[in-house]
Amino acid sequence: MKDVTQIATNQLEPNPLQPRGVINPESISELVESIKEHGVLEPLIIAKTPAGYQIIAGERRWRAARIAKLEYVPAIVKETTPQQMLEMAIVENVQRKDLNPLERAKAFLRLKDEFGFDNKQVAKKISKSVPYVINALRLLELPDALKDGLLSELITEGHARALGSINDTRLMIEAYKIVLQEKASVRRAEEIARRMKKKIEEGQVPITKENLPHFLKSKLDDISGDMQDSFRDGLTLVKISQTNVLTRVTIQFRGPVEKRFRNIQNLYQKLCQKELGPETEE
Repeated sequence: MKDVTQIATNQLEPNPLQPRGVINPESISELVESIKEHGVLEPLIIAKTPAGYQIIAGERRWRAARIAKLEYVPAIVKETTPQQMLEMAIVENVQRKDLNPLERAKAFLRLKDEFGFDNKQVAKKISKSVPYVINALRLLELPDALKDGLLSELITEGHARALGSINDTRLMIEAYKIVLQEKASVRRAEEIARRMKKKIEEGQVPITKENLPHFLKSKLDDISGDMQDSFRDGLTLVKISQTNVLTRVTIQFRGPVEKRFRNIQNLYQKLCQKELGPETEE
C-alpha cells in the first residue's frame, strides 16, 4: 500500500472528472459529526497534477473535514493521467455505492465516449458484468419523468429497469403513474410492465415506430408458423429472428432435390411474379 501522508485541507481541489453530480448535504452533516469525534479514518486518494492536488476519491470526506475545520487530512498521493483519474473515481464511487444510478450510467458513458471503451472494457474496469453495464446505460434512455423519479428516489433502479422494458413512452409513463399511486414494489412494477407490453403485442394501442419492433417480435412465431404451413409439405422450416438493426428470415427446404427445387420455384413465382424455369418431371 502507498504511504499515507498528511496534506493541508486548503491545498486540495475537487476532481474535475468526478462522476458524482450532487453530494447529499445530509450525508455530509452525518460525516462531519463522525470526523469531529474520530477524525478522517480512511485516507483520501489524491492526484498530483500541474494544477495542484486534485481528489480522485474522498471528496465527501474532504468537504466534511473542511466543515469540521481540520487543517490536514490523511491522503495517498498518486501520479496519474486524466483517464486514470476518471477510472479510479468511478471505481471508488461504484464500490461505495455513492453514485445514484444515473450518475453511474453517465460515468460509464464517459469511459466509452472519452476513452473509447466498449461495454466489456467498462465492466472489467469496475469489476462488474457486461449486463450490469448495459442495464445501467439503458437508464439514460428513460423519459425525463422516470429519470426525475430515480433522482428523487420515488422509484428504485429496479422499478426503472422494469418500466424501461416497455417499448412505448406513453405506456411507460402510464405505468410509472400507476407505480407511484400504488407505491408498488419492483415485482408489482414488473407485472404492470408485462400488462402494458401485452397491449402492444395484441395491437390494443396504435403501432408506432417506437413500439413496432416489440409488436413484430411478439408475432414472429405466428408469422413463421403460417409461412411454414403454406408450403404444405411438412419438410420446410421457416425461422424469423430480429435484432435492433435487422430482421432475418431463414427458410430451409428439405427432402428430395426435386421437391426442394419445386418449393423454390413456387416461392420465386409468388415473390417475383414470374416463372423460374421449366417444370420438372415427377
